[in-house]
Amino acid sequence: MKKILSIGVTVCILSFLALAANSQNCVACFTATPDSNNSFNINVDATCSNASAGANYTWYVDGNLYTSFPFPYFQIPLVSPGTYSILMVLDDNGCSDTTSQSITITNVCNANFTAYPIGAGGYYFYPFGNPSPTATYAWDYGDGTTGNQPNVNHTYINSGTYNVCCIVSDTAFGGCADTSCQSITVNVNQTCLANFNHYVDPFGFLYCDASSSIYNPSNFNMTWYLNGVQVQQAAITYYNTVLSNIGNYSIKMVLSDANLNPCDSMTQTFFYNGGIINNPSCYPCFNYTYNTNLDSVILNASCSIVPPNGTIEWNINGNVFPDPGVPFLQGFTSPGTQSVAILVKDSNNNYCDSMFQFVYTYNPPCTSCLTVTQAPASTSDYIFDGSCSNNATSYAWFVDNNYVFTSSTPQFTYSFTQSGTYNICLQSVDANNNPCTQSCTTIVVNTPATSLYDIAGKIYNVDNSFTYSPVGANEAKVYLIKLITGGTLDAIDSTLTDSQGMYTFNNKPIDDYRIKVALNTSSPNYAFNIPTYYNSSIMWYDAQVVTLFGNTYTRDIYMTFGINNGGNGFISGNVFQGANKPTRAAEDITLILIDQTTQTPVAYTKPSANGNYSFGNIPNGTYRVYGELLNRASIPDNIVINAAQNSYTNKNFVYNDNVIQPTAGSLSIKNVEMEKGISIAPNPAQGSFKLYNTREDRFIQIMDMTGRRIQEFDLKAGQNKEIDCQGWNAGIYFIQENLNGMKSVQKLQVN
Repeated sequence: MKKILSIGVTVCILSFLALAANSQNCVACFTATPDSNNSFNINVDATCSNASAGANYTWYVDGNLYTSFPFPYFQIPLVSPGTYSILMVLDDNGCSDTTSQSITITNVCNANFTAYPIGAGGYYFYPFGNPSPTATYAWDYGDGTTGNQPNVNHTYINSGTYNVCCIVSDTAFGGCADTSCQSITVNVNQTCLANFNHYVDPFGFLYCDASSSIYNPSNFNMTWYLNGVQVQQAAITYYNTVLSNIGNYSIKMVLSDANLNPCDSMTQTFFYNGGIINNPSCYPCFNYTYNTNLDSVILNASCSIVPPNGTIEWNINGNVFPDPGVPFLQGFTSPGTQSVAILVKDSNNNYCDSMFQFVYTYNPPCTSCLTVTQAPASTSDYIFDGSCSNNATSYAWFVDNNYVFTSSTPQFTYSFTQSGTYNICLQSVDANNNPCTQSCTTIVVNTPATSLYDIAGKIYNVDNSFTYSPVGANEAKVYLIKLITGGTLDAIDSTLTDSQGMYTFNNKPIDDYRIKVALNTSSPNYAFNIPTYYNSSIMWYDAQVVTLFGNTYTRDIYMTFGINNGGNGFISGNVFQGANKPTRAAEDITLILIDQTTQTPVAYTKPSANGNYSFGNIPNGTYRVYGELLNRASIPDNIVINAAQNSYTNKNFVYNDNVIQPTAGSLSIKNVEMEKGISIAPNPAQGSFKLYNTREDRFIQIMDMTGRRIQEFDLKAGQNKEIDCQGWNAGIYFIQENLNGMKSVQKLQVN
């Protein structure tokens, strides 16, 4: 059963009860049962009601409006044990009836846990079956030692087989207890360990992640087999595909060195049931993965099906905000059980479906801490010191997001060659090689030293068999991009690849750069390889920044590959500038077609000289079309290709100085380029800035270049608001104002 959540407010229900007294033809009826996977989730089913297909069902929990929905079934997540009153009001074309019942949720303990190998002799254990915040834990590691934390790291001294047990108990709501045990094999001399997790979404998208394996990162290869057939062989820690048939599957990964000498393997089996889609035109779906430190998660709603011109809305621990359109990192103020839900709205801004689940986050195993001080009698040497870090044994240093050094001692002396403001970060790890929280600081360097350096690398394209090979002479054009005066990104240089696929930019000053590559039309793989930013990003705001500050920097780029399996779908349109100005050069703009099911590119194209573009031979599916243009935020157009409609024309895009986005059919240029009502000062900003609203009330959202939402609030007419940006990273931010559905975007530079 699909999991539904809609957050409401307390309302008076007497008017509904009075209306129910006049009911003549409809009869309200429902069942409420705990879900078999989690008894805190209540499956409510009102199909026993006497109602037509167009009826609406309004639900209340303890007198509070929970949701109003045109479907008779969904799932109510209850946070804690207790007795709850559930009331349902049936509204069927003017006929109304109501019914209610009580349900009691008792506490249930579940001691199931996961064991991950994390190094020679090391294991990471965490329970996943009990969300109660009052539960206590007792661990028996099988080697004579014990623990009492929910999630623990343990290092075994001797190799062997150990029986690990977790005991969970909870005294609240009558009390409960449960014990779960697993047998693990430990090798304290392990240097090669194959390990991966797999995930299958309701559409058959299989994703396997082997990043938890133990291997030499500079000398490894992973060969994947699906049902005994080799499907991928590369120095890549993940594999994904789309399953086409219902049935049993076996996925195997063989870990080897770069010469394909195997050292370990792992096999997992699973059954794919073909997926369940109750409402094909409106299907909420999201998945999450833990980031490195386990105290936050990466959320991704790309598997959802959204009606044309519909939207996705997130509700995380009661905080509601729109979906940014890309996977995003969500942090939490404290570890424990987190409530995460998405709600899908149709083009009329009505909820059509939603999904809910609990996410449990953990305390990071250790913390990084640093100080940076100028070395005595030097203007360029600085001492980086991580001695204040907690439980750290190895220290990796970064300057402006570029790795510079790793050591087992906390102190490191670094020499700057140019004056400027620098962001210094420390990423430490503990004795089990688990990453700690990252710590950063900013310093201002004044040194007379100046130097020029080179940036070089090799460009690799990929063919339909996922074989990477270097491009040939003049096959690809490479752009060097930097932030120029005025706070915008621009290509300051470009070059063609040589016969070995190499590119070189000589004698460049110390600065922050982005690198982009695009195949020329003469390349045999031009149709498949999407223009790509370093490192493997197709959008400029996802591009990794390369900070040049010494020697020759080598930055290889593996181009992103688009898979188009062929079909009878067709999309076309025009790309034009606001106020009907001429389009930019065709090479500046890229149209990218993304399969929402797999969240992978299918194809790309560039507009012609008069702005026309088209995608052909598209299989049935749900897609997003993005326009990619430097310095612009990108808003996609959602398109469904199926038997009912496989051809779309006039899917136009418009761009101005801040955004490239669909014109939404009848949406006029005037609407797209809404007259700005706010002004920003100062811009660039340092420490703080003010927003001044000179016109009507409007809703303000502030986002960074990744689409992450920094702040959102209402700004009244004539009101001004001061924003503290002291802790923000230097770079470009977008200020979006919304007035009655019309939007305008401005850029803000923070120094």
